[in-house]
Amino acid sequence: MPENNSKSLADLQKEAGEINLKIRRLLLNSYSFDDGIANQLTKIATVVDLRKKLVAIEKEIRLRTDQ
Repeated sequence: MPENNSKSLADLQKEAGEINLKIRRLLLNSYSFDDGIANQLTKIATVVDLRKKLVAIEKEIRLRTDQ
């Protein structure tokens, strides 16, 4: 992930924490069977995108801490 090369390790860890918080909020606070299926699918798609970003950031964190 080339755009993360300029970020410090602390910035990457903070970003990972923020993404985790967004995922938790989407899954726990916003989940309701009363919502329409389109809204639920949108939430799921958002969580998937956030998890992809999180995986890339955590990989960068692991690479930097292993060096």
